[in-house]
Amino acid sequence: MIDSIANVLLYICFALLMGFLFLYALPNRYRPNLIEPKKLLKGLLVLIPVLLLVPVIRVVLTLYTQFSVPFFEAIGTVVLYSSGQAFVLSAIIATVLFVNLANLKGSWLSVLLVLFLIVLASWSSHGAAVAGMFGFIGNTLHLVAVSIWIGTLAVVGWFASDWKEIRSFTRWFSIVALVAVATIVVSGFMLMAAIVPEYIQSWLLTYGQLLLIKHLLFLPLLVFGLHHFFLGLRNEVGNEKVSKSFRIESIIALLVFGVSAFMTEQTPPHEVVQTLQTESVAPLMQLFLTETVSFGVISLSFSIIEISLFVLGLFIFAYAAWILMKSMHLRKAVTAFAVSLVFLYLTLMFSVEMGGYEQDETVYPTIKEAISQPYQSDAKIDVLITEQYEEEIYVVYTVDQHDLVAEKVIPMDGGYKRLPAAMLTIGGTAIVDEKQKIRTFRVQSGNWHDDRYANTYVTFGMIQDPLDVARVQIHYEGGSYIAELEQQTFINVVSSNENWADQHPIDFLAENGEVIETYSRNVMEEGVYCH
Repeated sequence: MIDSIANVLLYICFALLMGFLFLYALPNRYRPNLIEPKKLLKGLLVLIPVLLLVPVIRVVLTLYTQFSVPFFEAIGTVVLYSSGQAFVLSAIIATVLFVNLANLKGSWLSVLLVLFLIVLASWSSHGAAVAGMFGFIGNTLHLVAVSIWIGTLAVVGWFASDWKEIRSFTRWFSIVALVAVATIVVSGFMLMAAIVPEYIQSWLLTYGQLLLIKHLLFLPLLVFGLHHFFLGLRNEVGNEKVSKSFRIESIIALLVFGVSAFMTEQTPPHEVVQTLQTESVAPLMQLFLTETVSFGVISLSFSIIEISLFVLGLFIFAYAAWILMKSMHLRKAVTAFAVSLVFLYLTLMFSVEMGGYEQDETVYPTIKEAISQPYQSDAKIDVLITEQYEEEIYVVYTVDQHDLVAEKVIPMDGGYKRLPAAMLTIGGTAIVDEKQKIRTFRVQSGNWHDDRYANTYVTFGMIQDPLDVARVQIHYEGGSYIAELEQQTFINVVSSNENWADQHPIDFLAENGEVIETYSRNVMEEGVYCH
């Protein structure tokens, strides 16, 4: 929740700061006179690095509490991460702007410095973490376009004191808004390709539901943008109505910011079927499903009811746009937009139909061939552990000496068969670069879950230092369990009807049973992929 609030405030700060400085850099004839809130501008410059400090504090506390890293050493380590570097550099740039605001205001250098702040925020964003340079570029373009478009209209809506000539403003702003919208759409597709490759399937998850709601809210934003273009063509328009229209569009944009911020706390659906192993179906989606989801996928099927809802929603949306364009009855238009979006959302939800999951029925001659199927043909797969439990085999392996993966396969006559959606992955930093990398997954559904119990706890990892560890002893709230090391790797799977506490220290034991070191774990993973 703290991260979500911080993200909402950060987006607002970028938008307002960009809006003010972008408008100040323009000649007076191209913009209305603005109220100069000097304290607000300086407050925004103070708040931006503070908000970028939030993820830094979270990482420091994680290192300090979960990995027993000394506090000041944890701070030094985090400064080397993208989030730490983004905070330090943003603090420097914000200080330069704060001290020289009077001199820089009205110059394009101030706009450039805000662009640098946005670049730094994108550098430490989730898109960059998941998709590298591709995600970084997409996130940067997205934030820059939103900040210029929404920031400008919010500033003229809430801080314009006098409209000298609305046409001179709308002429250039319509072009800027058009370019911004095109950039948002393109960068949005870039981010979706990296983070949400299965858009319709993602509706099964909270992240996908929020993304759909965000896209629906974007529709009236586009209509308001078109409306403001036509305002500039009118001979006489009251200043109050113009400002009120901009304010309403900025409030809708704030809702979009809020949805975007809460998405950052949800599990991104890189592969929905995989994610459903450990994450429940979104509560909103459950309201519309008539059957249980396990490994199923969804598709859209439209009957006369859904088509009628869609036509009705489209008609009300068109009616709202007509009211806005013709009569400028803003309250009526906003109400009609809200009703139309509800109908469009219901159309999609009622159209959802459960489908089957295509299971791989091939019997592979070796375990390595079976587990290699999801990866590229040139991927380097190294099998570290194979443990048989009842009629299944637990396999722990590395992919390109980077990710550590635990997977289940089934022994068959003549070979092994893969289970659908049966991979738990530890990613992030390359496994070979870590002294120890251990994670526990709390599983409540899917192929790793033992249906006889409420929860299954899967703990696995690799210990490269210290070298003389023979086994580990994991101390869950419900009991202690020992797992032997093989090729410096171990796995332990246990189920319980109790929801055990996240804290579960792990003792590294020598051959004689002596405790060499204790590894502190104060969190359990809820998804199928973790850093």
